[in-house]
Amino acid sequence: MSDAETRALGRAVTLLLVASTLRWGWQVVGAHQVGPPGPDGLPELLEESRAAAADAQERARPLGAGERLDPNRASAAELDRLPGIGPATARAIVAFREDEGPFARPEDLERVKGVGPKALERMRDHLDLSRPVPAGMRAAAGQRRSALSSTAQPPSSGQDRIDVNRADEAALERLPGIGPALARRIVEARAERPFRSVEDLARVRGIGPATLARLGDLVTVGR
Repeated sequence: MSDAETRALGRAVTLLLVASTLRWGWQVVGAHQVGPPGPDGLPELLEESRAAAADAQERARPLGAGERLDPNRASAAELDRLPGIGPATARAIVAFREDEGPFARPEDLERVKGVGPKALERMRDHLDLSRPVPAGMRAAAGQRRSALSSTAQPPSSGQDRIDVNRADEAALERLPGIGPALARRIVEARAERPFRSVEDLARVRGIGPATLARLGDLVTVGR
């Protein structure tokens, strides 16, 4: 069974579960009513059922020949159509771009929890990052980052900072915006050449200006 057929079968099972749940709910409601379900509640239930069916149908629709998706604009339902991407990872991609800003290149997707090198290679040919990103998208992400950082507790002293030239991968993963893939790249990069400054982290693939800004007060570079 192909990947597309497997996904389609999974969506069909989901639709059956939704329909069964709604039918059971109506039966329970009917058991406590003298007459049929009220006219105000039934249309809402039907609309929710139709919306769930439409969402499942969109997720199950296989990618066409040569079809590509923009990860900066596609909805979670559309992203779920990418090979190797399930509902949870699709939602994680949308949440990441809203918090961290748009993706500039395919490799940036590895910063999303659930997207590793193998998953990226499976979807790479189906990604389209050729369209310029609206300035409003970057500004909105910047505002969200500012709101988050304003509530964060800054380190009390330089001794609280993580030394990126000595910390292990587990310690690096605790930093904001640094997942397992980036932590591994930091360790590999410093093995080739130790970092001379915090800004030198920019030579690590996947670390851009936004991530550097968040790390500035949390890391240090030991000699």
